[in-house]
Amino acid sequence: MRKYIIACLSLLTIFGCDRTKNIEYSTTDGGLLYLYHEKSDSELLPQDGNKLLLDVKYFNENDSLLFNSQDISPRFIMDFFPPATTGASINDAFAMMHEGDSMSFLINAYNFYLGAGQTSMLHKVSKTENLRFEVRLKKILSPEIVEKEIAEKEQELKDEEEYLLQDFLTNNYPDIKPTKSGLYFIETREGEGPKVTKNNKVAIHYTATYINGEPIYSTYQRNDPLIFDVTDPNVWPCLAEAVQYMNKGSKATIIAVSKLAAGERGDKGLRIPPRKTIIFDLELVGVK
Repeated sequence: MRKYIIACLSLLTIFGCDRTKNIEYSTTDGGLLYLYHEKSDSELLPQDGNKLLLDVKYFNENDSLLFNSQDISPRFIMDFFPPATTGASINDAFAMMHEGDSMSFLINAYNFYLGAGQTSMLHKVSKTENLRFEVRLKKILSPEIVEKEIAEKEQELKDEEEYLLQDFLTNNYPDIKPTKSGLYFIETREGEGPKVTKNNKVAIHYTATYINGEPIYSTYQRNDPLIFDVTDPNVWPCLAEAVQYMNKGSKATIIAVSKLAAGERGDKGLRIPPRKTIIFDLELVGVK
């Protein structure tokens, strides 16, 4: 079993802010305040180039939760950068943890935000205020392992998207053929006038859902049509293509695979996950 005596750590203990006021923290020679909750038998320490699979939470001195890695991903992975000098940073905290350890750290809030590039937070904390970090180092990973896991996950999502698409088409549009780009276009009402071209600006109403019927958004809710130039590179490819098959007043249903919609990696800003086929019910309400 790994010895409980950690090299380079002094025997000094202090009373630190935690969920209770009488929790004893030890300190390293660099001034990092730490407390073990679980000490594993592993001898593995992070090395330069490793990626760390972590559970991380941190709290302010009022014990308010400021960050929880589980809110980002159940598999929260960070690159490990060994500290250049011994100190009391979050990287110093990671550097002393063995795989499987669970620990608390008290880290200066001002220095943490400064090092993390979160300069907007600096005026909100004093230079003596600490953050309490609760960290579990679940796994130390090599870049090759992480890349393999990512590739496997991406393939799994790709296969799932294709399966759901084919199942939906079989049950709803068995005879439909995609356009050259892969878009499925179904006109549901004819309009009037010439078809839209790349030189036009258009206004459309739409209702967007995932392929399982789960709603995403509808412009009808606020009577706020989407207006865009057909050549605008910021417009999803599926919409730019679809309107060119339409004229004013026409309606259509389009089935857009992820590469034509939010992208194969999704859109975090719109909270759309990776590899999601999206169905739009469109109405072309204006053409310029």
